[in-house]
This record gives sequence, structure tokens and C-alpha cells, in this order.
Amino acid sequence: MKLYQKIMLFIFLILAVCGGICGWVLGMSYEKRQISEAAFAELQSYESAKYTMEWIFRSETAAENSREITRLIIKQMFAQEIFEGYLWLEDGKVVCDSSDYEIIWNPDWKTKGKFEETEYVMEQGEGEYRMVIGSRLPWLGEGDYLFSVRDLTEIHGEAEDLLRQFAFIWFFFMTAASLFVAAAVKLVLKPVGTLERAAMEVSRGNYSIRVHGSRRDETGKLAEAFNVMAGQVEERIQELTRAGEEKERLLGSLAHEMRTPMTSIVGYSDTLLHVKLGEREKQRALQNIYEQAGYLQRLSAKLMELIALHQNESISMEKHSAKAILEKALRMAERRWPDREFVLCAKTDFSLQGDADLLVSLFVNFLDNGAKASLPGQEIRGGIPQAGTVFVRDFGKGMEEEELTKIREPFYRKGGPAGENGGLGLGLSICQQIACLHGADLQIESRKGRGTKVSLYFYNSFTE
Repeated sequence: MKLYQKIMLFIFLILAVCGGICGWVLGMSYEKRQISEAAFAELQSYESAKYTMEWIFRSETAAENSREITRLIIKQMFAQEIFEGYLWLEDGKVVCDSSDYEIIWNPDWKTKGKFEETEYVMEQGEGEYRMVIGSRLPWLGEGDYLFSVRDLTEIHGEAEDLLRQFAFIWFFFMTAASLFVAAAVKLVLKPVGTLERAAMEVSRGNYSIRVHGSRRDETGKLAEAFNVMAGQVEERIQELTRAGEEKERLLGSLAHEMRTPMTSIVGYSDTLLHVKLGEREKQRALQNIYEQAGYLQRLSAKLMELIALHQNESISMEKHSAKAILEKALRMAERRWPDREFVLCAKTDFSLQGDADLLVSLFVNFLDNGAKASLPGQEIRGGIPQAGTVFVRDFGKGMEEEELTKIREPFYRKGGPAGENGGLGLGLSICQQIACLHGADLQIESRKGRGTKVSLYFYNSFTE
């Protein structure tokens, strides 16, 4: 059952309960009011008849007529239907009866004081409703009672007719109201159906779907939240896809990169095990195994560093002086390359939010690449031309335009498997990751025979 149908059924049940209660209260109130009015009118009529009988009795008695003669006169008036609808009882026996009903005498009335004064009771039987009014007539005799019986079945019937009319009208109203509420709720929940279909599309892999809604109510806000969620999911899926593709390329490159040193190690080890070599050939084979094993060790360390950067592990972002970090990197590069000339060109300084060790590693990597591309005695500059910008420039051999598009790829190296300087081909990949972690843009400019310039632009992570 759909939501709008549940709401319609719920409204219908509530209205039915409320209508039943209201109808019952209305019917009871109407019946009680009608009975009260009928009882008042009947009591007035009864008191009038009772007063007439007493007046006749006292008048005739005062005229020296005997009580028996007076009683005969009253009986004659009953016979002439002057007291129509009344019963006269004497000690439980019917004296006169001008009504269509029978009063059953109860001897306990005297002992319990029943009908000592004028009172009425309501009786029901065989689908009929009656009101019995009676009182004792002490001036006529100790056991004389006068009763009046009135049929109130018509009043009850009118109350039941009113209830039936109310029930019919209320049922029509409930049905119309429930259908109207269902239509209104269905219209209001229409965007929810659109959201449901959009969610199913997302579950099938269509992450570009969006919900267009112009409402400014809760459903409109829900549509906006869904669009934000779908956009974030799409971005996350794209990131995961790119990460998966990068991982595949990295693993493929790693397998290719490890094949050469592993082949060399296995080959030389097999030769040492199965071929008799001279001392010089043994030393050369062992040296080659040592070098290739060292290469694999450095490759493993670099890969662990690259993975740690991907996972943002153990990174402490604090405020540092860009000039101080660059100076530290220059000093480390001077110790590594004593035959190169490193120069600091800092026109200004700025505060940089980041991890000091990673930033120093970043600049040292740039300076190492510059030293590798330069001849002994050539100048390598590290500078801060303006706040938010740091560069490293060398005047070495430079690179071709085609090479600039590949140097950021993992394991890319110019000059064959071992590289011209024994590099691993992971340096710029790690530098790219460090730059991204610090919100910096890495740009490389190079010309063949003129040198290379690497610039870092810290757009959001610096203060002057």
C-alpha cells in the first residue's frame, strides 16, 4: 500500500471515529431534549388532571355528598373520557382506565414511598418507549393512585432517523474528504516519487542524474539535498575510478620495473651456483647483485613513501617560514652536490601552512633534479619572487616538449631502465602528491639546452 493510500485510510478512520462519537452525542442530546420537553408537557397535563379531580372531589364533598357519590361522579367523568389516557388504581385494582396500557401494581410502593409525590419513570419493551407519570391521591383514599402513560416511541424514532441522516451525510463527507486528502498528498509527494526513480538510477550506476524541482517546501529541500549527495557520490566515484586507474598503472609499471633487476639477480645467482668463475668475475657478479638489490630496496622505500602520501599518514600541518624551509633545502643540496653552486634568491618571505619535512623533501627533490641536469660549477637557484610562490631553476641541459608531458608519470625516466643518474622515476610523482596535499599548483617549464624551472604556487595555504 502506497503512502498516500495509507494517509487516506488513516484520515477516513479518524473521521469515522469522530463522526460516530459526534453522532452519538448529537442523537443522545436530541433525544434527551425531546424527552425533557415531552416530560414537561405531560407533567403539566398530569398536574392539571390531578388538580381537576381534587377540585371535583372537594367540591362535591363540601356540598354534603358522600365520598361514594363523589367517586361515582369521577368515574362517570372517566367514562366520558374527560380524563383520557389516565388510570385510577385503588389498592392495586383498576377503578377506571381510559388508556391503552396496563399498570402492574407493586405492594412495595407504599413501604418504599414510591409515587408519594408526582414522579415519572421511563420504560422500554418490545421496541416501544413509554413514560409513566403517577402519584398517590391521599385526599381520595390511602390506596388510590392516578397514572398517566404516554408513548414516546415516535421521539426515539425521530432521534434514530436523525442519526441515520447524520451517518449518511457524514459518510459522504468522510469519503469526499479522504479522496481530497489522498489527491492532495499524492500531489505533494510527487517529488518523492521522482526522487525514488532518481535513486534507482543512481543504484544502477547513473551518477549524473539530477532532480529538478522548483518547490520551496520540504520536498524542494529534499531534492536539493539529493542533488548535493548525487554530486558528491559522482565526484567520489570519479576519484575512486581515477585512483584505481592510477593504481593499475602503478602496479603495471612496478612489475615492469622490477623485472630487469630481478632477472639480473636471478641470472648472476644461477651463474655463481653452477659456473666456476675466477675471483674477478665473482666480485663483478656479486657487485651487480648488490647494486640491483639496493635498487629494489630504494624502489620499495619510495613506493612506501608514495603510498603514505596517498593515505595522508603522519602529516603535521603547521605554520612555517617559506624562506627558512628553502634555505634548509639548499644547505642539504650543497652537502649532496658540493661541485654545484646553489644560490638563494628571496625578495620576500611568507608564512606557509604545511608539513616542514615534506616541504623540505619537495624542494630537495627539485634541487637534486637540477643538479643532475647541470654540469659541475653550474648555478642552481632557489627563490621566492613574491608571496605564495617558490621556484627552483637550473641552467642545465633542459628537456624537450614531449618529455614534459611524461615526467610526472610514475617510473618515467629518460635514458633507459637504469636512468642516466640511477634514478627511480618516482621523484616527481611524490612531489606532485606533496604539492596537492599543501594545496599548491606545480608547474614545470623547460627548454632544451637552456635549463628547467619548477614553480610552486600556494594559493590558499599561505599568509604574508
